Formats: sequence, structure tokens, C-alpha cells
Amino acid sequence: MTRINAGKNLKSNSDSASNKSRPHTGADKVSELTEKNRQLKRKIFDLYTIIEISRNFNAVLHYETLLDTFLLTSMGQVTASHSSLFLQSDDDPENLVLALSKGVSIPEIAKKKFKTKSNLTKYLTSLNRPVSVASLLEGHSNKKEQELLKCFDPGVVVPLIYRTKLRGLFIISEKVSGNAFDDDDIEFLSILGSQISVAIENARLYHSEKIATNQLRAAQQRLINSERLAALGELSANVAHEINNPLGIIKNYMLLTRDAIGDNEEAISHADIVSEEINRIAGIVRELLDFHRPKKEDFKEISVIDVLEEVIRLMSRQLDRQNIIIERNYGDSCPKIIGSADNLKQVFLNLIINALDAMPDKGNLKISLLPKKNQLTIIFCDDGPGIPPELVTKVFEPFFTTKEPGKGTGLGLSVCYGIIKKHNGSISFSNHEKGGCVVIELPTIESTKKRN
Repeated sequence: MTRINAGKNLKSNSDSASNKSRPHTGADKVSELTEKNRQLKRKIFDLYTIIEISRNFNAVLHYETLLDTFLLTSMGQVTASHSSLFLQSDDDPENLVLALSKGVSIPEIAKKKFKTKSNLTKYLTSLNRPVSVASLLEGHSNKKEQELLKCFDPGVVVPLIYRTKLRGLFIISEKVSGNAFDDDDIEFLSILGSQISVAIENARLYHSEKIATNQLRAAQQRLINSERLAALGELSANVAHEINNPLGIIKNYMLLTRDAIGDNEEAISHADIVSEEINRIAGIVRELLDFHRPKKEDFKEISVIDVLEEVIRLMSRQLDRQNIIIERNYGDSCPKIIGSADNLKQVFLNLIINALDAMPDKGNLKISLLPKKNQLTIIFCDDGPGIPPELVTKVFEPFFTTKEPGKGTGLGLSVCYGIIKKHNGSISFSNHEKGGCVVIELPTIESTKKRN
């Protein structure tokens, strides 16, 4: 009896325990299914988001807009507070430099770089998937890379790979919730990284092609201008030669007339006016001849700064009279050029006179020297009204002027154009937000020697 009762009790206890455990197992399953359903919904949402993002990425070809959209979208999707994008640049192909950042103090990371051939970048390239910043801090990174990575800890580094080559690193950090990045976040960032790698490369190619197209158009425009100016110069020279002969005769007879007048003050006054106008015509003829055939000078090594300062000293009284402030931006070093100091003085003098005419009361004239790649760029920017956009292409044509009648012949910039061409350089004009800018580009001594 005892055994039977014990058996019954054991069975009863077992059934009771089983009955108690069933509701608990059912709850676990419900919880598990709920979590799986949540994850599935998240995956579907992420997939839909990625499809939409990819569609938008492919439609955006403006480089800066694409990068900005990518960072904001990524941060919004995984609810992160800051991120940065380091990309390979054409100017510095050996490093991944900061291209754009959101939510991070720029001075901390602006000057820091990732070497494209370091152990860290090689590891990320072979891995080809997002990896936590913490794991990279423990290994694979050197001291400089660790200093940079610490700015994003805790976070995730996403390698951006295009055709098996690392093109950049996307680093995202600090979830707003304070939670760690989960598997869904990692998977989303991995897919998004692949999409943006292609989109960035497309945008970069489009940007490069656009620059090349603009350069080609500028070269074509310069060629058209050169041909047009050559034709006008030839015509101007012929006209000048034809005018010079009768003008010399008129001038001589005017001197004889002046002597024959005697003491008639009114006649003397009229003769003086005629003589002044003859001299003005002679000046125009000289400028025409200089435009077609600038004075031959022996080219030698010169300092552009010295030439500029000499011209500024010559114009100092007139500059002071009109309250014009010269702002010099010569930089730390200025390479010398091979050229004619006298001819360049004429160019700089014409440009300063034009700036004075554009700012009759007061203003600033900024003169900048920018050395870059065997080339010296000289920029004159004034605070004047500029030139109407539709007339910009005509500024170097002979006889074109925006000055009032009698205040300019329209030959100054044409002469400048001829002189700069003689120096194997280029000259262009553009309006800026405060006035007009003339940009001159001249080859340095190094590039001249290479050409010779």
C-alpha cells in the first residue's frame, strides 16, 4: 500500500510539475516568435530602406550631396549620434583623409589620416565587412590609428571596397540609446557600405569628367579668343600703320601752325586742344602696335613680388588719394619666373589702374600669389561693381570698355593679354561676390627649364 501510494503520489507530483511547466514553455515560444517577428520586420524594413537608398544614391551625382545624404541616412537608420567618412583623394592617394563628418569635433580628426597600405587597412580589406572599433583597438592598428579610432569608441568601422580595392572607411559611433550595435545594424551597414562604394565611385567619375569637360570648354574658348584677338590685332596693326603716316604729317603742320599764330590767345587755345587730341590719337596707335607686336625684351629671371612692389610704389599717391587699401597675400614662398620685368610692369599697372577706375571713392584691392605645380597664379580682386556676366567674354577684345566715353580706349586688357601670352601664360577675368577678379597664370623657372 505504501508503495502504491508512493507511486501514485510520484505520478501525481510529476503530472503537477508537468502541468506547471507547460505554461512556461508556451510563453518562451511566444517570446521567441515575437523576437523573430521583430527581427524579420527589421530586416524587411532595412531591405526596403536599402532599396530606396540605392535608388536615391544612383540618382545623386553631386559628390558632396551624395556624401552628406549617406551619413545622415546611416545615422538615422541605426540611431547613431556621430559618424565620419575617410576617402582616398586624387591629391593624396597614399592616405584616406577626412571627406565629411557629422556630430564629431572636426579639429580632433581633421589632420589625422589612415594609410592605405597599413596593417589596419589591409586587414579591413581582406575582412570586407564591418568590425567594431574596440576589436581594432586591441590589435591590427598602430598608435596613430588608435588615437583616431578612440574618437569613435564604441563604434563600428565599415570598409568601403570597390572592385577589391579599399576606397575609404566609414566610421559610425555612439548609438543614441546607449546600446551596442547589434547584428541587424552590422548587416545593414555592411550592405549600405557596398552600395555607397559604387555610388561614390560613380559620382567621383562624373565629377572628374565634368572637370575635364569644363577644362576642354575653357581651352576651346581660349583658342577662339586667341584666334579672334590675332585677327583683330592684325587688323589693328594695319590700321595703326596707315594712321601713323598722316598723323605724323598733321602733327608737324600743327607745330608750324602754332608758330604762325603769333599772340592770338584764342587761336593758341584751339591749337593746343588740337595738339592734345593728336597726341591722344598717337597714344592709341602706339597701344595698337604694342598689342599686335609687344616690345621685344630679353627674358631673364625675375621676382614677381619685386615687380609688383615697384608698381605699387609708383601708384601709391593715387591709391592714397582714392583711399584704396592694398591687401597683399604673397604666401610663404614665391617661385621666380623667366620673363620681362618691364612688360609685366605694364600688365600690373593696367590692372591697378582698372581697379582704381572701378573704385573711384574707396575700396580694397587684394593681390594674391599662389604657387602650384610649376605654375605661379597671380590674382587681382577689387571691390568694384564687376562686369555684366554677358560681357565677361569680351573684356580682352581690343576697343572693348565699360568705362564712360573718353575715359578709356579699351586696349589696356588687350595689351595685357598679348604680354601674358608672350610669357606662355594665361589671363582671365571673372566676377566674384564683391567685384571683379583677374587671374594670371605664369610658368615658373622649373617648368620653363623643362619645356626648353
